[in-house]
Amino acid sequence: MENKIKSGRDVVHEFFAEILNVPNTDKTTVDMLVTLYSQGKLTDKNIQNALDDMIQKELKAINEEK
Repeated sequence: MENKIKSGRDVVHEFFAEILNVPNTDKTTVDMLVTLYSQGKLTDKNIQNALDDMIQKELKAINEEK
């Protein structure tokens, strides 16, 4: 068996390929992160904007239930 050192890019790619299989994760958040990664848009600003959008949608849904 050959021991091959993986590049950082390979490790990150594997992480995002497997993150969907991690138990007890929030599917909406994971989907958002995987989408940003696959689009090449995984930046601090894009993550923050997406999280803010998710929070606003959740708050709107809560207010509509009242």
